[in-house]
Amino acid sequence: MESACTDEALFARIVAGEGEAFDQIVVRWRDRIVDLAHLMTGDRDAAEDIGQEVFLRLLRRPQAYDPSRPFAAWICTIARNLCHDRFRRETTRSRYQNEAALRRGFGPVPLPAPPEAAAAGEVEARLRRAIADLPARFREAYVLCAVRGLSYEEAACVCGCPTKTVSTRLARARKRLLARMRDWL
Repeated sequence: MESACTDEALFARIVAGEGEAFDQIVVRWRDRIVDLAHLMTGDRDAAEDIGQEVFLRLLRRPQAYDPSRPFAAWICTIARNLCHDRFRRETTRSRYQNEAALRRGFGPVPLPAPPEAAAAGEVEARLRRAIADLPARFREAYVLCAVRGLSYEEAACVCGCPTKTVSTRLARARKRLLARMRDWL
């Protein structure tokens, strides 16, 4: 019966202090959260760090969960927010590094390119690059709905926007990805 427990029921057990329930949540969600973060950041190491931070936050503040929200939307919101925090930190860091390099007479410091998908087919690697090249709001909608399988309503909870906005962003992301794929084929 353990495997039939919903995420919400498992989380209620975590709040009650059951360590085994936390382990089960980690087993269920770790790969999904790391993959979500990888698709959003384009950096596998950063995704692993974000995945660990998500579960640390669950453990530290289980009372932050609102049972009226779907668990999937809540955990994905945490991962999304951590990805956005990382973008802000890296954008600020690279801006200061570029300004410092220009003052010293060197050119701008190039941002590291997203790592290639190792041992994956060329199409998958290109698709991952195309997803990474999408504007953040389109990439977010695409990853949450098309890749992670969240409903429009759950994705709207994660993104903090209306359901129709998620639908529009997803349609635009698909249109851009289709155009890129046509160029390759």
